[in-house]
Amino acid sequence: MLAALQLIVPALKPRIRKILLVGIALAGIASILTAPRASENAGAPLLAGARVPVAVRAAIERSCRDCHSEATRFPSYSYVAPISWMIESDVKQGREHLNLSRWNQYSLIRRERCLSEIANQVEDGGMPLPAYTWIHPSAVLSPADIDAIFAWTQEERARLISESVKR
Repeated sequence: MLAALQLIVPALKPRIRKILLVGIALAGIASILTAPRASENAGAPLLAGARVPVAVRAAIERSCRDCHSEATRFPSYSYVAPISWMIESDVKQGREHLNLSRWNQYSLIRRERCLSEIANQVEDGGMPLPAYTWIHPSAVLSPADIDAIFAWTQEERARLISESVKR
């Protein structure tokens, strides 16, 4: 890319060249200052305390982890402003709504509600978001994934209710 800029920039008028170079410098500075940072809780297990079948865990890690946990994998393009701002905002909103790394910190009622919402979102095709699966096609949930996640949410919710009744 630098070589391409070296060919293009000299051919531009001095004023346009100066504006372009200032813009590139500002984008570089903004990228450095706003680069996503790893969470302090990045190593926390997903869904700690939940009984999750292996196939469901694999689907959740593949399709949900980046936006709904502290173990977000930031691709190289997520370090470039303004893309980094959009990704950081999406991840922040996803974690606020559901953070699988903090599952064991949620109250029993919140876990039950989250399980119901996961079931509804996955079954209705609301999650993962199309913008995410467009860039990450491996995150698309297959019909088998959807069925497995839905069944797991129902089983886990029933287990939580049963355990709460025993207390």
